[in-house]
Amino acid sequence: MKIQFNPRPGLLRWAPLLAAGLLTLGACEKEIEKPYQVQDEGGFATLGAAPSGLVTKYAPGEVVRLVVGYNAADQVRNVTVFQVINRQDSAVVSTTPAGGTIGTSGLTELVVPYTVPANLANKTPVRVDVTTTFENGATRMRRFTYNVAAAPTLRFGTTASPTAITTFRNNLAATAQSEGDIIGYNLVINEGGIATVPTTPTTATLFKNVDSLTTFYRIGTGAPVRAGVVLNPSTGAANARTVDVRVPAGARGQAVTYSFTAYAGPYFVTATAAPINVVAPAALARVRTGRITAGAGAPQDSSSYDLRLGANVANSAAATTKDAYAYVAATSTGASTVGMRAENTTVYYRIPVATVAGGYYTTATANEVGTLLYNNATSLTANPGPVAVNDVFAVRVRGAEPMLLRVVGVRPSTSGSTGRITFEYRAL
Repeated sequence: MKIQFNPRPGLLRWAPLLAAGLLTLGACEKEIEKPYQVQDEGGFATLGAAPSGLVTKYAPGEVVRLVVGYNAADQVRNVTVFQVINRQDSAVVSTTPAGGTIGTSGLTELVVPYTVPANLANKTPVRVDVTTTFENGATRMRRFTYNVAAAPTLRFGTTASPTAITTFRNNLAATAQSEGDIIGYNLVINEGGIATVPTTPTTATLFKNVDSLTTFYRIGTGAPVRAGVVLNPSTGAANARTVDVRVPAGARGQAVTYSFTAYAGPYFVTATAAPINVVAPAALARVRTGRITAGAGAPQDSSSYDLRLGANVANSAAATTKDAYAYVAATSTGASTVGMRAENTTVYYRIPVATVAGGYYTTATANEVGTLLYNNATSLTANPGPVAVNDVFAVRVRGAEPMLLRVVGVRPSTSGSTGRITFEYRAL
């Protein structure tokens, strides 16, 4: 028997099915091409806020002027704002048709107002999605997040003492302030506040950043005048600080009123102080002379002097009364001389020679001396050291009133002899 092998009949039997399958595959290819066709993408979009950019804290009810930038040729259809409050479901806030004006960047800038919900609790987290939709259906999404924060607060006083409102830098009374004097006003910004939301829950209030703290003064019933500004005085956290102001020229005989305004975005708060009546400067009209001695043989009860009392004090007296005390000192060459120091809290400032030459000792007022001491606080010392004739010192007596002291005679102590300092001083 002869057997022949021929595969063709099998293929012929399957040919109709293969042909039908190819036709079906061709039809399927045509059907799935359409959903996967590549469309032209839309352009790009930017997101900011006027006038100074987006921030991370906004107050309830605050209106944020969102600025969406895009190329006009990209054919924007609209801009939709979504918000997610406290990680809940997203909700549409607004949809704004395309428009706007050409900005400095060359992009079309569309302003989209967004209002922070007024009923949100302090520290609530909010996410805002701003979606730009183009005419071809493409979209661009830009996002920012913030926490709800309180508007700023401002009051006079300190954290420890709400009644300590002012500090008169010349150490004179409130009724003795004159032109050019410096007054320090104690302020508390965002009392009890925090700058950021901590990981651990807290009852403290989250405040907006304070952009600036501005000082104004008004003479009499005149218009307010801006006197100075402190930039970024608070990141939202509580900040107790003292702001120095100077009594303006032309205010003598009138009342000057100072006010302070803290700005935080569109919000501001003002604290206004009680008026200060500006008077003529106080003269250092009382002139006294004194003498203190030093050395092994010097009388011990003449080594110290009480500037308030105007007399020497016994060696056994309390140190609190010894404003000027003489002692033997050595010069740079090793020779003996006499020096002066305070045994209490009285401090001295050695006035420059050029200033002394201009007649400062005879013309300076108590207001001027007090201000001089404040402006040279880092140079004040209880021990001015060796002294010479015509040395002049501004003196702050026991942390209070100002005086002027001039050395009029010096007798060095040599070989154990008695040294002596003779001085004249002017006081209120």
